[in-house]
Amino acid sequence: MRKTILAIVFVLVTAACAVFVTANRVVGTDMAPSILEDDHVWMIPWGDPIPGDVVSLSDPLDPEKTILRRVIAIAGQSITYDEDTIRVGNRRLRKQAMGDDGDHMVSQETLWAKKPNKGHSWLTRQIAHPATHWAAEEITIPENHVYLLADDRDTPLDSRWWGTVPVSALQGIVRIRWGTEHTWRPKIEWTVGTQPIRD
Repeated sequence: MRKTILAIVFVLVTAACAVFVTANRVVGTDMAPSILEDDHVWMIPWGDPIPGDVVSLSDPLDPEKTILRRVIAIAGQSITYDEDTIRVGNRRLRKQAMGDDGDHMVSQETLWAKKPNKGHSWLTRQIAHPATHWAAEEITIPENHVYLLADDRDTPLDSRWWGTVPVSALQGIVRIRWGTEHTWRPKIEWTVGTQPIRD
């Protein structure tokens, strides 16, 4: 009887995943080096994104194109950039230099989390120093909006250009990434953000 129930649950979960979880092949290098071209990502179309989550949306400048960006701040949080680091509220993203990748400097950014939890980490890259197009003033994220950044901090456009993005414009949240293993990342990764520490 127990095996039958487990089999039914497995079939239902598999069916639900087939209907609701979508797999996509990544095109472009906007999210390199965390997410590379030809990686596969599996997304869910529901849930409230939190800092560190990677989300999909239509490109605000080209609605026919779907892009990935990382949530850095959510409603009620503020974001500033100074001394080559991002500050969300009163806390700087922890940043560690990882090495060079061609012309790029690769860093690992980590969110602060309530102890004993460890904040989510991801990789960024940049050539320009400092990263381009940061506003001088603090930005407070309005209700039902998010602030999004590309992991490649030099070339792709993101909230530094568009401003904050309505949550209703987001199409899905990436939960699994699968692709080539390299020095700083595993072949497969469960991607999930970190609940913010409210100041």
